Amino acid sequence: MTGVGEARESVPGRIPFLAANFLLGDIQTGIMPLMSIDLLLGEHWPSKDVGFVLAVGSLLLLLFGPLAGLMADRILSKRLLFFLLSVSFSIGCLLLYDHPSLVRALMAQLFLGVAQAGFTPVLGAVAMGLVGSKGFPRLTGHSQGASHAGSVFGAVSVLWIALHGSYFAIFAYYGLSALLAGLILFGVPAAAIDPRRAREAAEKGDPLPVRRLLTPPFLLFLLFILLFFVANTAMLPLAGDKLSAILRSDSPARVIAMLVLVTQAIMIPSSLLAPVLLRKVPSGGIFIGLSLLLLSLRGGLLAEMQMLGGLLVGQVLDGIVMGVLSVVLPVLVADFARGTGRFNLLQGIVGGVVSAGASLSQLLSGRLLDLWGYDRTLLLLSGVALSGAALFVAGGGSALLSPRNRESPQREDP
Repeated sequence: MTGVGEARESVPGRIPFLAANFLLGDIQTGIMPLMSIDLLLGEHWPSKDVGFVLAVGSLLLLLFGPLAGLMADRILSKRLLFFLLSVSFSIGCLLLYDHPSLVRALMAQLFLGVAQAGFTPVLGAVAMGLVGSKGFPRLTGHSQGASHAGSVFGAVSVLWIALHGSYFAIFAYYGLSALLAGLILFGVPAAAIDPRRAREAAEKGDPLPVRRLLTPPFLLFLLFILLFFVANTAMLPLAGDKLSAILRSDSPARVIAMLVLVTQAIMIPSSLLAPVLLRKVPSGGIFIGLSLLLLSLRGGLLAEMQMLGGLLVGQVLDGIVMGVLSVVLPVLVADFARGTGRFNLLQGIVGGVVSAGASLSQLLSGRLLDLWGYDRTLLLLSGVALSGAALFVAGGGSALLSPRNRESPQREDP
């Protein structure tokens, strides 16, 4: 136990770093589902328009993701960059006040998209710069645990605000939390964030050219991530809408908050357990295949169940899967990036692919919801996840994503 205590104490600025992750979890998890519910049921927008607005936000994340990663690699002041991103997020929240028009909703998505594209690579750079690759899985597990705990706190806060305030009061709460996160990260000593270590650079030499990073295993990794988020992203808003109808709730925000609360409560222990699981298996890539399989099961449950209990079981599955993936994905990215000096760029590329999957998911569900209804749309998303799991098995995904079975790009000849 002494060793654990010493390891924790040896990370300068650990508490403000975890606090910033806590607040980030508080604001990020519910913002898009809440916007979907607000526009669809609060403002009575057509579902295709809601899907378009959310898809634009995801497209912006796709475009800004790699750029944000490149900035996180090059800009030395990670704390200032994070603060500017938090300001952008707050502006996006403020633009959603008092019956937003289509133009204002799209502007909000622009500011939110810029911020959300940068949050993950910048915090990942701070974590890597503080502890290096050896301590990265453990610190990532702790930071994700803090983030999910923040999401639980945020869901409870949203439930309370929904009882006493308006949608805009919730968005204002998110904006203030973002600003506080940006200020708290300044508590991490700037000198403790090693810039070379933060981007997984080799001791000597320039960063690897981008084209050398796009190896077949990494492209396969991106394909599985794309399929996962095409299937996953629209499930929460669809489940929230369906549960609102079942419960005949006049406050969909409360329903979304309840679903988020269940999921995030499960994600806390699963993310803390993920570093242990990574040490026990030969390839962390196997968790991607398992996640696709469990996501398919979740979609089927959400489609078939017509009672509160069944829908909550689907959210429990989501919590298990997303808790593990929240740690496994950055660790796998760090493994791909080792020695390249492009860790945060790769994080940004992965974030862009996540956003592309989210955009396709929102567009698909927005178009099909009016034609097919909730259940058949959920079954289609479940089928996408099952196809991804089958492709993972057929393509030997676990072996290809194992660091022992693939060549690192930095070892290629110039």
